[in-house]
Amino acid sequence: MRIRLSAAVSGAALLLSFGPAAGSPAAAARTAARAHARYVVVTGDDKYLIYAEAVRHTNLDPVGLPTAANLYALGRTGGPIALGTVGSRLRVISLSRSSLVVVNKTATGHRVRWWVLGSAQHGDISTNEDVVGATPDGWITKDGGFADGTHVVSRSHSGDLVDYGNPLGHRVGYGVVVGPTGFVAYADNFVNDNGEVTYTSWHNASRHRTLLAPGGKNVRCDSVSSGYAGCVIGNGASRAVERFALSGGSRTATNGKCADRLTVWDTELAWNVTTTRAGCPTGHATAMTSTGSTRSSKQPFNSLGVTVAWGRLVTAAQGQGELVTLTAVRAKPHPLSRADVS
Repeated sequence: MRIRLSAAVSGAALLLSFGPAAGSPAAAARTAARAHARYVVVTGDDKYLIYAEAVRHTNLDPVGLPTAANLYALGRTGGPIALGTVGSRLRVISLSRSSLVVVNKTATGHRVRWWVLGSAQHGDISTNEDVVGATPDGWITKDGGFADGTHVVSRSHSGDLVDYGNPLGHRVGYGVVVGPTGFVAYADNFVNDNGEVTYTSWHNASRHRTLLAPGGKNVRCDSVSSGYAGCVIGNGASRAVERFALSGGSRTATNGKCADRLTVWDTELAWNVTTTRAGCPTGHATAMTSTGSTRSSKQPFNSLGVTVAWGRLVTAAQGQGELVTLTAVRAKPHPLSRADVS
């Protein structure tokens, strides 16, 4: 999470020179008009949408959520389930089936809050383990205390451990993104990056299926469903978004210069366009089909968050005043009124 310091003295001078003082009734009225409840999606799956809400003057970014933002889970039916505030030094918000974990950095390690959504099961623990994602019955950690490098280890809510081993080569730093059936590991250490991507099923701890062989490419994977993973490969002119079948049987790619954060949408990949680079439909939701062709939404949305829940694409309207769903990328968006928090 980054904190940007503004030039307070210069800003005050501009106010004094070109408009009413910050404490004047006119300035207060403008400030009040700009502050409103804003919504942004964080993650989702077939059963639940996880989103954040806060009254703010500026947009919410799911990558750098403010401490006081409120988190909610929303199922296929019913109203939002309050999960509390984001908290300080947020590290991870991760969902696997109905299992959700929220991880915050503390002075002595990590705070892990976990839920089995749709039930009364919930916990709040402190640990010095490096928790990086949810599993269907707990969470996974990265443990560097092994001779062959860092292992992925899962811990269930009841304390059972499963060692998934090292999914990539020795001395290769990697990130992890989870899905309902397993996790994807991708090389993310750019000093010795080997560009590899693997998939490991929750039910087969010793088998790490190679989705992308080592090749010295920059890699970031954002989303995993029960059938596919969505990743950004390379940079600059050669940057691409790729959809990998978890079976290892196929890959689909298209130019990724306009894409930012990806989400797997059935057999497609989708993203909102944040860049203003020439030729990119800024703010429009875009989807890549299984054949590699792309289509963009008819209207722009807020570009800071996009996910898939209940089979629909979910994002925020411009200004983040509401969440909307789309059944297809060029379909008419529908306001998600059940997400409104009074």
